[in-house]
Amino acid sequence: MKTTKFMTMALLLAAASAGMSSCSVSDNEKSPEQVEDPIKDAVEYYIVGKVTANNSALSGVTVSTSGLDAVTTDANGQFTLTVEEQKEYTLEFAKDGYLKASTIVKLSGLSNRSSVAVSVQMTQKAAEEDIPANQNVLVEANSTNHTTEVSNAADANAVANIATVGAYIPKETIEAGTKISMTQYVPEVTSTQVAQNSSAPVMAVYVETIGGDITATEANPVVLSVKNPTTDGTHFESMEVYADATSRASANLGTANYNAATQSYDLELTSGTLSGSYEFRVSYTRTATAKTSVIKEGKVDNSGNFEAKKDVTIAYSAQMGWTYTAAPTGGLANLMKNAIASQEGTEGTYTMNYEEVTNVSGNSIMYWKAENKYNEVTYTFTLNNGTATAKLKKYTGVAFTYTNETANQHSGGTSSTGNAQ
Repeated sequence: MKTTKFMTMALLLAAASAGMSSCSVSDNEKSPEQVEDPIKDAVEYYIVGKVTANNSALSGVTVSTSGLDAVTTDANGQFTLTVEEQKEYTLEFAKDGYLKASTIVKLSGLSNRSSVAVSVQMTQKAAEEDIPANQNVLVEANSTNHTTEVSNAADANAVANIATVGAYIPKETIEAGTKISMTQYVPEVTSTQVAQNSSAPVMAVYVETIGGDITATEANPVVLSVKNPTTDGTHFESMEVYADATSRASANLGTANYNAATQSYDLELTSGTLSGSYEFRVSYTRTATAKTSVIKEGKVDNSGNFEAKKDVTIAYSAQMGWTYTAAPTGGLANLMKNAIASQEGTEGTYTMNYEEVTNVSGNSIMYWKAENKYNEVTYTFTLNNGTATAKLKKYTGVAFTYTNETANQHSGGTSSTGNAQ
């Protein structure tokens, strides 16, 4: 009887010991669940932007680039293109009734899921107008009403009556039955990589003739003219005119001389047809200091949990565009603003919203940070009596960075809700 009891107790102790040993081994061998990181595994970058017309958001603009499906601007004029390579992209912008636009965006040195911003201004094409037969005419672009204004002119001195930009056209250059459309516009940003010392258009027009041509000769030159808006004689030291039959001017036609009598910058065209784009450019110096500011940062804490957290959303918003910190002043302010807008894009800031969806492995912590990239920019223009400057702050994009770290914490610890903090 004693032997039987002894054997029973020995068996129970052995079983208990085995159970405890089994439990301990199970706890020690349990491993945190490992999951794929969709942010790291899916490399992509974003070209974001806003399209405006007359300083208002322009919806329904088709934005396209080679190798990608085109997108359309939304009600806020905003768009996003998702790309997989860091390289140069040429973006084309088109909408019925508007002049086409394009810009070059260069992606380089970006972290995964970062973005680059661009702002583009488009212009509604002006309506065409008849040119009276056998008359010298003054043609002006009315940017307010998107119309072309044609009036009789005695001679080239009539350019003194131009409000902003236009042309004196002798009757000998005009084919019978010719109609004309002249659209005043600010050229689109040619590239997100802005030159530090170059020239920029203070004014531009796009000219189309219908039913006939306007052909300039040495005997009967066509005069392109931009009004100098100051009343005290202050003017840009020099102004060059560039032309091209396409949407972006490239051929240098010569200097538009300042005429004190007519208070205008004038260039005589002595050959060729009046057609395409004409840009009146002035020289500038641009200095820029690159900076960053933290938009939002946080962590997804999954320490102490052996199960992974999946489909965690990290959301943040970022400023894009630019705004003046010291706007141009004086009589030439609006022309200088045109020049700056042609290099930086449409003045104004807007908000872009971002979401990243990721997974966090068991017993791990993700630390993340979103930063706005921006430049502090100064422009300097040379005038006949000194210089003029303007300063601005330009948001150029967003950098999103993160790290995943093992918590090295035994099970039983606390964890977050799984949302980005």
